[in-house]
Order: sequence, then C-alpha cells, then structure tokens
Amino acid sequence: MYDLNMNEIEFPEGFIPLDIFISSIDKDRITDKVEGGNRKLNYGSTYNERDIQLSILLKSHDTQDYRLLRDATYALFNKYDSFYLVEEYQRGKRYLVSADEKYIPERMTRRHATATINCFMSELPFAESIGTSADIDRGGINSDDALWGYGMGLITDEDSLIYSREVKSGESFYVYNAGNVDIHPFEQDLNIAIKNFDRTSEPFEIKNITNGSGIKVNGKLNESDVVEIKGPNVTINNLAALRRTDRRYIELSKGWNEFVMTGAYKATIEFDFRFYYK
Repeated sequence: MYDLNMNEIEFPEGFIPLDIFISSIDKDRITDKVEGGNRKLNYGSTYNERDIQLSILLKSHDTQDYRLLRDATYALFNKYDSFYLVEEYQRGKRYLVSADEKYIPERMTRRHATATINCFMSELPFAESIGTSADIDRGGINSDDALWGYGMGLITDEDSLIYSREVKSGESFYVYNAGNVDIHPFEQDLNIAIKNFDRTSEPFEIKNITNGSGIKVNGKLNESDVVEIKGPNVTINNLAALRRTDRRYIELSKGWNEFVMTGAYKATIEFDFRFYYK
C-alpha cells in the first residue's frame, strides 16, 4: 500500500497482508430497440467499475491486544481517502482505490482474526504503470527496477524506448504505448513538450496518423518558445494558449503510433505518459 505520493504505508504490528483479488472490469452496454422490431441496436460499451479485495490476517499477543490491533486497522483504512495498491508478484502496475465499505474481522482464536477489505477504484478502472515513458527515455528498462515488470507490454525494440527526439518536417516518427488501453488527455496522464524550433512557418501541426488526432498551433513560433500540452491544458512559455490552437488534442492508441510534424524545419518533441491496463 502506498499513499498518493507513492510513499509506502506502514502497517501496524500484527497486521499481515495475505492476498489481493482483482476483478475484471464491469461494462455498461449501450443498446436501443426499434419500435416493432425484435433486434437490438448495439452501440458498444463503456468500462464501468473494477472491484478489489484485500485479505489480511490480524495476529495479536492476547485478547486485549487484539482489540488494539483491530482499532489500529480501522484507523489505517480511515486515514487515507484513496491509496495505491501494488501486487508483490506483478511489479510496475498500481491501482488507485478507496476502502469505503464496513467490515468485521472474523475471529479464529482469541489472538487471531482474518478480514476481507472490499475496495473500489474511485477514478479510472484501469491499472497504470508506476513509471512513465520519460523514465524509460532517461534510463531504459532495468529488470531489477521496481518500476517495470512482466505483463506490461514492453518490447525489446530500441525505438520503443525513445520518447524524446528531434523531428524534421514531414518525416514520420513513432511513439510506443505499451499499455492495452488507448490514452485520452482528458482522462489519463499525457504530457507533450515541443521546443527548439528551427525555421517555423504557420501553422505548426502535429498529427497522429494512426488515429487521426492532432493539434494545430496558429501564429508564428520562435526558436526559444516552449509549447506544453498537459492533459487539457495548452501553454506557450507557461502562458495559456488554447485560443491559439484548433482546440483539438493528441490521443494515443495502444501499440505503435505514427506521427508527422509540419510547420517547422525541425523541433524537439517529448512525450511523458503512463501506460494503462484493463
């Protein structure tokens, strides 16, 4: 268990985690029916909720100490409105959860009890990588690093480790999303920085050929300008600049994304985002 700053949460003495159970994600199916017809129209589905259960053992010295441990356990889960869970045997992924349901530990002996803590994912129903693409760009992937693990979609292709590069106008470049979930800047972490402009013209545009998303910046950009796209916020030199854009946003599909830049002979583009998992 970790707090929202990824500081490990200390357990009370005698509090022993046993296991974690993670459900699949519930879906809301959107359908309609034509009056007088028998067939339903299927408009697809949206992801809804995922449940997580924590199984714990409370091991005390005597029956009086048990009550102190029980109260300390209650206080632990009441202290944090939300917290991250990380599985010991699947490093690199974290789950943002809240524990809101009441529970009563089941006494096995005067000194021992077990409890099941029902958690729910209070924001997105997806697991997310602890590390970001910027961590990979700086240091690669180290098998001994707790940021990364098996089952995270990472590949050995050297190009998949590059998230900051100098790009020339009209030339394709590729960004790899190792997760199995598409990334939308309104819902997930997606930060893009563009700088070191050389010989710009109007408008400046980055387009994701893979999914058709992109952003266009109107008005001339100078060599020293820094354009930052952080989720739904767009700034130029730390000043709000959404009005200078076409009010579209870059999205990332799962896997490889092909991009093209125009409006500058060359520029440096940096992608910093997390990977998300169903």
